[in-house]
Amino acid sequence: MQIALAFSGGGVRATVFHLGVLARLARQDLLGNVKVISSVSGGSLAAGLVFAATGNRWPSSAEYLHDVVPQIHSLLTTRNVQWAYAIKSLMFPWRLVSGRAGVLGGELERQWNITGNLADLPVSPQWIINATCYQTGKNWRFQRDLMGDYQTKYITNPDFRLSHALAASAAVPGLIGPLIVKSRRYQWCEYRNDDWCSIQPKYKSLHLWDGGVYDNLGVESLFKPGDGLREGTDFLIVCDASRPLGSEERKMKWRPGFLEASRRLVDVATDQVRSLRARMLMDYFKQNPGTGAYLRLGLRTKRVYARSAAGGEPNLTDDEVKRASEIETTLRRLTHSEFSLLFRHGFEVADATLSTHCNEVIERQPRNHVWFKAA
Repeated sequence: MQIALAFSGGGVRATVFHLGVLARLARQDLLGNVKVISSVSGGSLAAGLVFAATGNRWPSSAEYLHDVVPQIHSLLTTRNVQWAYAIKSLMFPWRLVSGRAGVLGGELERQWNITGNLADLPVSPQWIINATCYQTGKNWRFQRDLMGDYQTKYITNPDFRLSHALAASAAVPGLIGPLIVKSRRYQWCEYRNDDWCSIQPKYKSLHLWDGGVYDNLGVESLFKPGDGLREGTDFLIVCDASRPLGSEERKMKWRPGFLEASRRLVDVATDQVRSLRARMLMDYFKQNPGTGAYLRLGLRTKRVYARSAAGGEPNLTDDEVKRASEIETTLRRLTHSEFSLLFRHGFEVADATLSTHCNEVIERQPRNHVWFKAA
């Protein structure tokens, strides 16, 4: 089995949910089967934390469960990246020359130990970090040996800090500003006639925002309608930790301000795009059994387990699932209970969905769940 993973955005809520999904795969010793990861925002932070904990390589399943998860738990429950970013933005305004996301990138290095350049990433699994280019409106991708989009064109073998790529991917409009990339610092190329050819940059500078603005599921590079799954993979797991849109309604004012109303409209548009992509994926999985699974934050797994040939019961109550899905999109420090709740929810959604709908491909696991518990 050659697994492709798509990690959605959603701040640290998404980060920990995705970590729980990885734990379910690790429990069955499947992390070595992961061949490509495509991530957005909080999903990029999840993958970044995993790579950082192992010196920018992909861990074995045993290493992930016993070493990586405890390290990440310690960071996310003791370090407040959001607060540090806000303080540094106020105290050192000259650092904003590279955009507010540049300040965030610095804090990801200092607070979460995400260091090195894109070139330091492993060849396998291939990791695609997604952002959105303001100038072109297209999906901008950071990879080990390439970054750019098909309109702006590309920079090969970029000398680019990994922390800044993650910051661009997580640069939520209204919460974090863009990452500003000065075009003159790089050699731009276009692929034609079976070779890379040098070109002049189209823009003096580029503003890179949260990848979720374009595709909050991060699936575009892994699945194409009509073509199917990415070449070299045969099983796609889409981890969607987007916050349910309706959970904002009770907080809305009768006459919201311009900023609040603008953000709400962006959320509505983003949610519609996400829903369309999700339905497209679900249709494909139904028509092609055994090719993938869609794992959704907020799923109450009791009914899913009831349809499983192997049976099973959820460990989380409906109230706990509701609490997990309502944690805000933020980069703040999580409490131990929040981390545990989100981690367990990700594990359980993956376990219930995979054992029920993909049992012929991924064997059912015993019911003695293994998730991280804080000491």
